[in-house]
Amino acid sequence: MNGPGLLELIVILFLGWAFLGPQKMTEGARALGKAYREFRGYTIKESNLSENDQVRSSAERLGIDTAGMNQEEIKTAMMEKLSNE
Repeated sequence: MNGPGLLELIVILFLGWAFLGPQKMTEGARALGKAYREFRGYTIKESNLSENDQVRSSAERLGIDTAGMNQEEIKTAMMEKLSNE
């Protein structure tokens, strides 16, 4: 099934403008753009890391101390941590 076409998007934007008003529409668009830029920056930053660094950062976000552990030990600790939750 196809997504909305140009006409549907125009109708949706017009209805949003009619119900919310121009002030709220600009605030919403600004917030949406900011969230998109933040998400995009995060994914670009993460993709520049090596696989080992990605695994370490994911483990540290889970609260696992990765000092002195190799990648397999980190993955095992992550699996144990996630299976306990």
